[in-house]
Amino acid sequence: MVDVAINAMTEWATTGSNANTGGYFAAADACDALLESTRSVVGEFLGADPAGICLGANMTTMTMALTRAIARTLKPGDRIVGTRLDHEANVSPWRIACELSGAEHVLTPFDPQTGRLDMDAFEQLVNDRTKWVAVTGASNLIGTMPDLKAVVTIAHKHGARVFVDAVALAPHRQINIRELSCDVLATSPYKWYGPHAGVMYVEPSLLNALPISKVRPASDTGPRRFETGTPNFEGIAATQAAARFLIEEDMQKLQAVERAVFAPLLEGLLETPGVRVWGPRDLEMRAPTVSFTIDSMSPDRVAQELAAKKIAVWSGDSYAVEVVAQLGLTESGGVVRAGVVRYIDKEDVNKFLAAVRGLVSR
Repeated sequence: MVDVAINAMTEWATTGSNANTGGYFAAADACDALLESTRSVVGEFLGADPAGICLGANMTTMTMALTRAIARTLKPGDRIVGTRLDHEANVSPWRIACELSGAEHVLTPFDPQTGRLDMDAFEQLVNDRTKWVAVTGASNLIGTMPDLKAVVTIAHKHGARVFVDAVALAPHRQINIRELSCDVLATSPYKWYGPHAGVMYVEPSLLNALPISKVRPASDTGPRRFETGTPNFEGIAATQAAARFLIEEDMQKLQAVERAVFAPLLEGLLETPGVRVWGPRDLEMRAPTVSFTIDSMSPDRVAQELAAKKIAVWSGDSYAVEVVAQLGLTESGGVVRAGVVRYIDKEDVNKFLAAVRGLVSR
């Protein structure tokens, strides 16, 4: 969490403005102003209309709420098209919506060798019965970035709406929702140096039309109809600060910095005997995230050994259940996942590669 976000959270908690919205006193006015200014800053960060910026608990919770509303608009014969590249938060909510409505849920495969989404298969699955396409902006496990513009174009040609899970995309690439023209996009501020929270853009007219579950006094229009209960104002203050930090940092410059640090990490793993990299083996159309396995050691054991050297990696499926299944790695324990963010440097990468090579040579 970046220092300015920590400070923003602390400062809000000490202002005496910890009230709620809609009152006729100063603290309530401050809460209203915070929501408005945060929507504006996050809208700038995502290239989106602030009127569609919704603030919530986390991406999964917000996606569950959205798809519960969408389920009420679906019927038997309708189709939802997802992908096997996605995090489970962009799979199960849609599966449940289809179970509730009788609609069909199908998943587009990817090439296990390259990690790339099979666009031919995708185009065959999307038809005039398709109501929604749910796609990842970047695989949280193997880093693959599908061609979102092509996905949106194909979906909209058939009258389908598009939901983009940008949780693993937003920390690494500039997003411009106006140019992308997706209908919904979800992110997690903690991935971009903010607090544990959720942000979801919903196209404003769609936001107003969906049969969202809400209490009667809640607003009938705008983001507040989707933001159940009292907002987490401290977290929202921190979310705004993190978004502003990245706007000032410049995502294009950040991408170049991350690429320079990630390139030797990927190359080093690819060149290490006994290590297998899963997914894209180059730097194009991918996030600086890589998954690998070591022939002689389980992923959990690798993670434990690296943790003992104060190197933090994840093991297993990282909630990318479909990815691991298509790679054929479910029974063997999944993969080890490593990645680069803004505060990782070349020295960290060298330490990581030396530790991995030490494990292989045992």
